[in-house]
Amino acid sequence: MFTHLFFDLDGTLIDSKPGIFRTVYQTLERMGFPAPEKEEELNAFIGPPLRTSFRTLFGMNEQQAEKATAVYRDFYGKDGMHLFTVYPGIYEALEKLRTNGFKLSLVTSKTEYYALQIIEEAKLSGYFETASGSDINGERSEKAELISHTLGKLGLAAGKEVVMIGDRYHDIRGAKLAGISSAAVLYGYGSESELQAEHPDLFVNSTRHLTEVFHNNRKTH
Repeated sequence: MFTHLFFDLDGTLIDSKPGIFRTVYQTLERMGFPAPEKEEELNAFIGPPLRTSFRTLFGMNEQQAEKATAVYRDFYGKDGMHLFTVYPGIYEALEKLRTNGFKLSLVTSKTEYYALQIIEEAKLSGYFETASGSDINGERSEKAELISHTLGKLGLAAGKEVVMIGDRYHDIRGAKLAGISSAAVLYGYGSESELQAEHPDLFVNSTRHLTEVFHNNRKTH
């Protein structure tokens, strides 16, 4: 049974695709790299660390990916970070989960500096015990590292009573590496086949389903 819920941000709590896509296009133009012909090809960009996405999706070397990350953050901080919407039902789900006794935290590969501003702007920050993101220099960007970092901040040992909730493969892999449970969100940016291949402990079909899934799996004292 679960006691602590770790939430991813992009594709799990908010639809940040408009701001991220706009920023990616601006970055590729500045870097002189061709943009994908179809916008949906950028879905894979959302979630993993920026440097990883620039290398794997656009064939950049490490030096180019480092520069692209800096360019991306410049554009994103001015404009892109504000282009998001909170998924319908998220406020109600978080409120109900907290009322039911769960401890909630944010664990995102997004730079912590931006993540904190976004959840404040979205009026989500009050739901979380703590919020963890990557360092601006790229350290602590892998999900397993972020989960372990968050466990440390909360004074928790890794265990199956803690669950990472996210919409991409790296959320599920990170949870397994860190020694906690995982829940795959099917309404976000990851495909069902991508998530099924990672064998998460739970699947979440919708924001409404969040409360149903965890209501039936809460630890009572």
